[in-house]
Amino acid sequence: MKYKNIVWDYNGTIVDDAKLAVDAENIVLQSYNKPPITLEYYLKECEMPILNFYKKIFDFEYYDFKEIADRFFFQYDRLSETANVFPEVRRMIAKFSEKGCRQGVVSGFETARLTSSLKKFGLEKYFCFLSGSDDIECGDKSSRAVEVLKQYNFCPEETLFIGDMYHDYETAQKVGADCVLIAKGHQGGDVLRACNVNVIDSAEELENMLL
Repeated sequence: MKYKNIVWDYNGTIVDDAKLAVDAENIVLQSYNKPPITLEYYLKECEMPILNFYKKIFDFEYYDFKEIADRFFFQYDRLSETANVFPEVRRMIAKFSEKGCRQGVVSGFETARLTSSLKKFGLEKYFCFLSGSDDIECGDKSSRAVEVLKQYNFCPEETLFIGDMYHDYETAQKVGADCVLIAKGHQGGDVLRACNVNVIDSAEELENMLL
């Protein structure tokens, strides 16, 4: 196998939570007397940092982003019992482990939520490291990725990033690693393919590609 190291994104890549995020968002929007969004709108317009997405809905001369984010995460946490890991991703994580690959997670998800969620799903045992964000804007992950790969001696040329958004590709580029994006998360396949990046429809395709 070409890659000795696999670095996963979390939300929308390991855990299937795009619809959950839209449901939580619509509760928040209702609290501000704003119209709901559709999943289709979300998959087209969502981007990182997440503040850029919210700017399409809220005028921050009049609204406080932290308040909106706090309301969102309250609803997300309340609804999160309905979320689950993509079954095919769980299988691939186990297969990579069997092949002796080292694996890690670099996520925009807040650190405590990331750790708790992985433990809930019984996946933490597969990962050398978990790098979550303490920034409510879920901002640029690339600087954290550079640091954590150095810390754990992940050679970029032997590392593959797997994510669901264009920012995961940008992060891999910053590190100097390859990247595959799975079009089942928080950005639609049409959006990702328009960026001329390596996109697959399901993690099942990784087996034929890599193993």
